[in-house]
Amino acid sequence: MGELYLVGMGPGNLEGLTLRAQEVLGRAGTVIGYSTYIGLLEEMGLLEGKGVVRKGMTEELDRAEEALERALGGERVALVSGGDPGVYGMAAPLLELMEERGFRRADGGVGLPGRFRLGEGEVWLEVVPGVTAANAVASLLGSPMAHDTCLLSLSDLLTPWPLIQRRLHAAGQGDFVVVLYNPQSKRRHWQLRRSAEILLQYRPKETPAALVKGAYRRRQEVVLTTLEGLLEAEAGMLTTVVIGNSQSRLYEGTFLTPRGYALKYDLETKEALPGETPGLPLRRGDA
Repeated sequence: MGELYLVGMGPGNLEGLTLRAQEVLGRAGTVIGYSTYIGLLEEMGLLEGKGVVRKGMTEELDRAEEALERALGGERVALVSGGDPGVYGMAAPLLELMEERGFRRADGGVGLPGRFRLGEGEVWLEVVPGVTAANAVASLLGSPMAHDTCLLSLSDLLTPWPLIQRRLHAAGQGDFVVVLYNPQSKRRHWQLRRSAEILLQYRPKETPAALVKGAYRRRQEVVLTTLEGLLEAEAGMLTTVVIGNSQSRLYEGTFLTPRGYALKYDLETKEALPGETPGLPLRRGDA
């Protein structure tokens, strides 16, 4: 039985790899991934003596196909994703390909890890989680995602722009903290500005925002700005953008989204505010 591991690389530095990810990469005979991620793993010294397969930016299905074929042939394969495999990563294309090809569960289980069979071949499948870009960026900023948050990719390669726009409107109406993946590229230079214009319909122009490029990599850049400032901001595919909700604010160089304790408690005395009871639902409505 071959083994196939979907490995989350986290932000792309050795310290950001989980212990399980390092263990799996150490045991793998073949590592497959986008060329940039393979390069980062080589810099970490994790690919010595292994078979390496590099693929391009838009070759996700090719990566999944290669990994499946090798695992069906009895190899121990690590298919790497930046961040987490399940967040804009390789888990979905791999499972879609398995579904299309007719893989069936071989162990009667639920969830992963698990065994899957195709004809006479059998594959052990495991997803190894990683630190997502949103989490890595949040750690550099402070507490931008301390309350309800939505993640949106501005790439229209696989999602039509009208649908992305509807989701931006919904995020604005719901007062979510918004984390934008893939905000701009050489071809897509206007979507970030348009996203800011949409969210400005629902929250003040002074709403804090941040752009983080290359989190935890050598050329890391952190920029604090405002929602209005995003109208003229420059970003790229290595940038993650965070936009606060109506309660977010900047504090001493950090990005603070309150969890909501000040709505219920006097933060100095720690006593519940009039009309509020610890352990019971908040009574202040939409405050």
